[in-house]
Amino acid sequence: MKTIGVKTFCTHYNIPISFIESLSEYELIELEEVDSTTYIQLEDIHQIEKMIRLHYELNVNFEGIDIINHLKAQIKSLEEEITVLKNTIDFYK
Repeated sequence: MKTIGVKTFCTHYNIPISFIESLSEYELIELEEVDSTTYIQLEDIHQIEKMIRLHYELNVNFEGIDIINHLKAQIKSLEEEITVLKNTIDFYK
């Protein structure tokens, strides 16, 4: 997996390292530590960008971000279930 250092990421986005550490504490992202350097998976960057906007632009706290992510996952799951059910109905028509 490709990664980017937390310090590099935080410098680029002009956010404190503590923000990324808090996301990790709330299990919103997974960090890797190699040789005392912490890394973020590149596939997580898009999700982290959304969380940055929620927190800094909309003043959503970490608990709120956690709830939003949980609800979005539930919606996605329900949408997938609806698609499967519609396909099943179409099959039996």
